[in-house]
Amino acid sequence: MRSAEARSLPKAACSLVTASLVGADDMLGTEVFDCDGTHIGELQDVMLDLRAARVAYGLVALDRPSEWSERLVAVPWNVMQIDGNGDLRVNAPRDWVERAPAVQSELTPMLLDHEWAVFIHSYFGAKPYWEPNAQHA
Repeated sequence: MRSAEARSLPKAACSLVTASLVGADDMLGTEVFDCDGTHIGELQDVMLDLRAARVAYGLVALDRPSEWSERLVAVPWNVMQIDGNGDLRVNAPRDWVERAPAVQSELTPMLLDHEWAVFIHSYFGAKPYWEPNAQHA
């Protein structure tokens, strides 16, 4: 459960569940769960592709990264969805997310590399966000 001091839980959770349009600030710190409901971490950042006018990735800070894993993972936005509690769900099991290629925060520009972007979408079994009909409805 999110800390009430850290995020003003009732307001943020309520806005994510009932609204279809929210500010990015309201999303940051949102708890992230895998497809089985296991807690993975929290949303640290949202990456936008301004040229394509699309949300590209959610940067998830893993709460318990594996020894060999970095803490930050870029998850294609079209693999995540808001659940009824206002939390984000990734359409993959925790161990799969933990094995995803890690991103160091100072290296986020690599997310713009086309080959890397194709790879990360393929890893998660997602259609690349820049292709038609790739985003959530």
